[in-house]
Amino acid sequence: MFKYQSYLKVDLDKLKHNYKEIKNISNLVKMCAVVKANAYGQGAAFITKELEYLGIDYFAVSNINEALELRKNGIFKPIMILGYISNENIEVAIKNNIELTVYDYETAVEINNVAKSLNKICKVHIKIDTGMTRLGFQIRLDKDKCLEEIFKIYKMDNVVLQGIYSHFSDADSEDYSYTKEQYNTYIGFMIDVENRGITVPIKHIANDAGAIIHGYYLDMIRCGIGLYGYHASDYVRENSRLNLEEISSLYTTVSMIKTVPKGTDIGYGRTFTTNSETVVATATIGYADGYPLELSNKAYVIINGKKAKILGKVCMDQIMIDVSFIRDVKVGDKVLLFGKDDIGEISLYDLAEMANTNVYELLCRVTMRIPRIYTRNGKIVEVCDYLQKIN
Repeated sequence: MFKYQSYLKVDLDKLKHNYKEIKNISNLVKMCAVVKANAYGQGAAFITKELEYLGIDYFAVSNINEALELRKNGIFKPIMILGYISNENIEVAIKNNIELTVYDYETAVEINNVAKSLNKICKVHIKIDTGMTRLGFQIRLDKDKCLEEIFKIYKMDNVVLQGIYSHFSDADSEDYSYTKEQYNTYIGFMIDVENRGITVPIKHIANDAGAIIHGYYLDMIRCGIGLYGYHASDYVRENSRLNLEEISSLYTTVSMIKTVPKGTDIGYGRTFTTNSETVVATATIGYADGYPLELSNKAYVIINGKKAKILGKVCMDQIMIDVSFIRDVKVGDKVLLFGKDDIGEISLYDLAEMANTNVYELLCRVTMRIPRIYTRNGKIVEVCDYLQKIN
């Protein structure tokens, strides 16, 4: 196989384990895998194939481009778009049997008209805003108007109401009062909806934390970060009932080793100066690959089973590492940037704290310059190289 300088290794056995862990929360409800942003950086094309094989019920993406990628990749399970759809893209969505989110009456009218012109129907999920203040019918401002418009949508000839959903804004917080308020707002509105004679096949509100911590399952759980082995916050991680396993590890390669004297400046801006003779290794990854500039002079990597600190600023394509106390480092050696394997572990949670962000962003930052290498039972089963097809 072609040797990659940097790559993200994705363990499909761990993905399967996490799927089963979340599924076992409640076997009676559907599971929707949120695979937007290239499956949180893990590679949507292959992750969705694996989840479909495992029996996932639904997929959710952010936009039409992500939905079409899955269809072109042979995914046949239901796909819903969580975000905006332009009028120009409604037709292609309907033709590809993609379910749309509706959060205003005018969009529903347009969807119905396009579906009628195609002699097809379009399944939609109505989104209501219970407290996120992002997308959704504004049920807290004018409940009666929202009920009337949803009833009209329900009666449309070429639109089928598949679900009504909302989204928690703070389910991963130790203070669950706002989450409970959002849930009660949703349930109260759904009672009003059903009292109008509207049948809703799938009611859903729970993200990972909403299901894991609060048990707000309803008819479907929308699971995202948990599938990939992470929790939404320290609070969820500490109180989770699930034993999730992080599915991916990021690697790069040592490209040069040099010994420099005391007083040597390292990197752009000369932000680090050696205070003694130092052995410096250069490695082939940088912020253009998704390794954060914010980790400059902070983060550690693992080489030959030993921790080594990054020196100076993270460059676009390279980093410099202090390997003064690691024996036998040579060009071509593997460098672990995050994840866990037989040479050690670098916590993505720790890196997120150093970079003043969260694990979501760090996973999504891994760019398409980085190939994804998928393993099962410790053996490579697939390689996704976004820049060229080399296997």
